[in-house]
Amino acid sequence: MMLGPKTVTRGATKGAAPRSMAARRVGGARRLSVRAAAGPAGSEKFDYVLVGGGTASCVLANKLSADGNKKVLVLEAGPTGDAMEVAVPAGITRLFAHPVMDWGMSSLTQKQLVAREIYLARGRMLGGSSGSNATLYHRGSAADYDAWGLEGWSSKDVLDWFVKAECYADGPKPYHGTGGSMNTEQPRYENVLHDEFFKAAAATGLPANPDFNDWSHPQDGFGEFQVSQKKGQRADTYRTYLKPAMARGNLKVVIGARATKVNIEKGSSGARTTGVEYAMQQFGDRFTAELAPGGEVLMCSGAVHTPHLLMLSGVGPAATLKEHGIDVVSDLSGVGQNLQDHPAAVLAARAKPEFEKLSVTSEVYDDKCNIKLGAVAQYLFQRRGPLATTGCDHGAFVRTSSSLSQPDLQMRFVPGCALDPDGVKSYIVFGELKKQGRAWPGGITLQLLAIRAKSKGSIGLKAADPFINPAININYFSDPADLATLVNAVKMARKIAAQEPLKKYLQEETFPGERASSDKDLEEYIRRTVHSGNALVGTAAMGASPAAGAVVSSADLKVFGVEGLRVVDASVLPRIPGGQTGAATVMVAERAAALLRGQATIAPSRQPVAV
Repeated sequence: MMLGPKTVTRGATKGAAPRSMAARRVGGARRLSVRAAAGPAGSEKFDYVLVGGGTASCVLANKLSADGNKKVLVLEAGPTGDAMEVAVPAGITRLFAHPVMDWGMSSLTQKQLVAREIYLARGRMLGGSSGSNATLYHRGSAADYDAWGLEGWSSKDVLDWFVKAECYADGPKPYHGTGGSMNTEQPRYENVLHDEFFKAAAATGLPANPDFNDWSHPQDGFGEFQVSQKKGQRADTYRTYLKPAMARGNLKVVIGARATKVNIEKGSSGARTTGVEYAMQQFGDRFTAELAPGGEVLMCSGAVHTPHLLMLSGVGPAATLKEHGIDVVSDLSGVGQNLQDHPAAVLAARAKPEFEKLSVTSEVYDDKCNIKLGAVAQYLFQRRGPLATTGCDHGAFVRTSSSLSQPDLQMRFVPGCALDPDGVKSYIVFGELKKQGRAWPGGITLQLLAIRAKSKGSIGLKAADPFINPAININYFSDPADLATLVNAVKMARKIAAQEPLKKYLQEETFPGERASSDKDLEEYIRRTVHSGNALVGTAAMGASPAAGAVVSSADLKVFGVEGLRVVDASVLPRIPGGQTGAATVMVAERAAALLRGQATIAPSRQPVAV
């Protein structure tokens, strides 16, 4: 669950590259000890400038630099993703609110959530949030993509790209590929409580689901969640896509480079992108990465930073831009709108004293919260055991109402007891336990996510200064159906926990606690504790026309009204899929790369996948 409290040495300026990341030359070719440059991009011009080095960018950088004919530049504000906390799945808990590898963002104060701000984990490193997520690999369902209603993006269209991108360790199998770069496998950690959860779920009437990514059957049921790992190590897109390409002479990656503006020239024939302005530190000099003739800027900064940077560059709602003194290049009302996420709540229960040692936390830590050498050895020599898991790779997809056509709830089962109903605060409490020399108590946790949430928020501007975080209105429960989903989710989780054989292990419910018995009590608990499932999408949505709120064309991902500018990241997803969004983001990036290389077009299929 956790490697231990964070110990991070802060530089003078967040975002500045460490000295150890300096470039060197080897054998006449530009190569680097950490495979990324710490200095400016220089005076050369590029065919593609990728803004952000996250999930989609790593895919694009690999594919677009493959033939050697195009010069590709990646600008990433954070460091590389080589840290141990990233590579080891259990290190995820060190990455929450990390002072260097996380953006440290929170929403605006949410009145409907008891005047709370919601922390939003966003990876700030090469690999982006693929380096800090829970490694769960879920595509959602075929119906998710058919519901987009976009030509060329039906389930039939996207399935081939999911399969092409994947390298499934237990394949080949129907709906799974083995020739791609996105490594997936079954979890490499097993706990007796996993099986007991499955038996309890079955006792409530849930079916077993052997493969949640197999679209030949419904998503409902309990089972193992496939993970984006390779032999127990995180398989983020930095490791699987970008690193293998770093020796190419036509690919340049600059870390510690904060993009501040996309340069766009307006002429008689329209607006055209010329390059990207960026800074190596907040109050330092600004540099410009220039495009070669016919070159393009590809926005890969994610659902928060892509719309933020577009607006700072004059692309967005005209009224908002004028309010902040920004010249309007393209008046697109959809920029920053349509923000979607998976709101999450928790049910946790303490184990009876005789069963506390069964918890994953007890397998990792001793009674004074020090890491056990046995757990370390098991991981180092076998790539198995409690360090090979993010803790939540078993669970279920459930419909909380019989009126629903597919699940609205994901249950993530953790064989360990949350110390706080907010996932991040659990590890703050853990730090206090360690200081006091106390053990992490055993038990179970069910994290409950409204995976097809209907509520929508927005990304706005606080100022024209690119170093001031945007105004993020997460807007959970603006559609009451999402709150109803989580209320029903707690009830269903309680029902499972009350079934034998799981029941015999449990002593008491800690969150929300037995006093929260009525729907009103549960609503209050959820409003006080709801947190992000870290699945932000939709803020530069693709579609057929800007008149319907689209920002980019679903035919080619080009930004409406600006030549030489495309968006390729989670922000283009028009509606959130009912699964973890990393898989869908990689799918979009694979398609975009093939489109740019002239290897494919985004053409409509004849019919959706039959389920």
